[in-house]
Amino acid sequence: MPKQLETTATIKLHIRLKKMIIDNVVVGEPAMEVPGHLSFAQYVIDKLREHCQAGDAVALVNGDTGEEVTFQQILNDVVGVATGLKKFGVQRGDVVGLCSESRIEYISTAIAVMCCGATVTAVNLQYRPEEMSHVLNIAKPNIIIGSLSALKINLNTFKKLAFVKKIVQFDGTPLEPGIVLLSSLMSGDVSVEEYSPEDVQGWSDVLLILYSSGTTGLPKGVMLTHFNILYGAMHYSNDKIDEEAYKRLLTVVPWYHGYGLLTTIKYLAVKKKLVFFSGFNAEKYLGAIQKYKIQVLLTVPPIVLLLAKSPVVEKYDLSSVNVVWCAAAPLSKEIIQAALKRLPNCIGIFQVYGMTETSLAATRDEMDAATQRVGSGGRPLPGVRTKVVDIKTRQKLGPNQQGEVCIKGPIVMKGYVGNEAATRDVMDEEGYLKTGDIGYYDEQGFLFIADRLKEIIKYKGFQVPPAEVECVLLQHPGIAECGVVGASDMSAGELPFAFVVTRPGATLTEAELLEFTASRLSPAKRLHGVIFVKEIPKNPSGKLLRRVLKQKLKEMRASKL
Repeated sequence: MPKQLETTATIKLHIRLKKMIIDNVVVGEPAMEVPGHLSFAQYVIDKLREHCQAGDAVALVNGDTGEEVTFQQILNDVVGVATGLKKFGVQRGDVVGLCSESRIEYISTAIAVMCCGATVTAVNLQYRPEEMSHVLNIAKPNIIIGSLSALKINLNTFKKLAFVKKIVQFDGTPLEPGIVLLSSLMSGDVSVEEYSPEDVQGWSDVLLILYSSGTTGLPKGVMLTHFNILYGAMHYSNDKIDEEAYKRLLTVVPWYHGYGLLTTIKYLAVKKKLVFFSGFNAEKYLGAIQKYKIQVLLTVPPIVLLLAKSPVVEKYDLSSVNVVWCAAAPLSKEIIQAALKRLPNCIGIFQVYGMTETSLAATRDEMDAATQRVGSGGRPLPGVRTKVVDIKTRQKLGPNQQGEVCIKGPIVMKGYVGNEAATRDVMDEEGYLKTGDIGYYDEQGFLFIADRLKEIIKYKGFQVPPAEVECVLLQHPGIAECGVVGASDMSAGELPFAFVVTRPGATLTEAELLEFTASRLSPAKRLHGVIFVKEIPKNPSGKLLRRVLKQKLKEMRASKL
């Protein structure tokens, strides 16, 4: 018999709340209860079973192909793949890599791996070989599951990694002997009614390894436990919303990105119908809103900018849209207001603030235009605390005082894979995660992000670690020193630019370096300009002064306007 959802055995995180701000700490509502089994996979299986009892409802629609899959089909596929993977040798504690564009099989396979008690690590299929090797050497998956198109790009890299023992292919004919098709693994030995996911230690077992640069440096592997993700899922279950106005969602956020993967699974768990695309095309995107009468948009800032400014929007009927959610980077009040003018029935464009290390969302706008603070990232989720501290003294600051935003609560990661020093560095003495973002909160506890203390560049919602781009640049024999910073851009958020000092006697051009880096970096990390300088500013200890470079770039671009 399947394990039943333990409604009586629950974990309670007790937080005493008298008001929203206590001793200059913004405190969320009382912590949410989560199922006592502490297994995110068990939670999803239980929810899928529940949805199947209500009829054969459509769960996912591939906007590119029109392919549809029901909740029952997803449940069948999850159980079939999980049972097959277990026979294939996948067990609790293993790491399985997913490398693919967004497609129907992706979600059921990710859930199936979780059901085996294994860890999912989702990787960007557009990574260059050096980038792919770097992140996989962090997680060390013993199995890679990917699409035909992803394997065509990355198979040679995978084969060079000794820890990768098996490769599974989603679609088509196996690219090489030894590669196994996913369909050949699917098993019907266990009925969906009787299937039970592997038991896990939800507090400590790692469900996901995602990649983030934290506040500085090269990408690190963020370990998110079953409890981290399960706790966040409870917020979706507890949403007090008009169900009829919130049933059909549209997303183009790729599923190798934590935002895309987790929102999709969590919304399926609360019986939403999601239309998705494997890439972004404005006409297809707007056409899908009209065709499927989409009510909720899950977006990043460039999409909201499209809604606000693009003339192509006028060609489509967007009257079905009731709510827009936006994450990955802050939106300005002006862009929000301009976009709302093009969405006649939308009650608001609401923002979420967080990072990979906080299981994504840490604060969230209230879905009520009457209480919303336009331009804010909202207030802490239940059970979450935020504080703003002085960058130098680390003393807590009061309302409307800018400092570094710090977060504490059940959503904060277990740590970085194999990097205890980095884990210690990102936490403060009170157990708060240092986000590296500069912001403030108002008298009601709404958080506003003003700047970025950390070095990371945000390009269209993707993280671009300057150190990683600099490492690639320094491979060029004609470069002596370099520094990479982001330039503000209305559409992309930030664009990576490089300051370069050439070696004596070397003659370099901007075009040459743009081509050099483009061949070695994925699209989001490519440079948008090169500035040649005589020296890179540094502090007395030799650390690059990125803020000085950023200011110089800002002044140079302003002088050309």
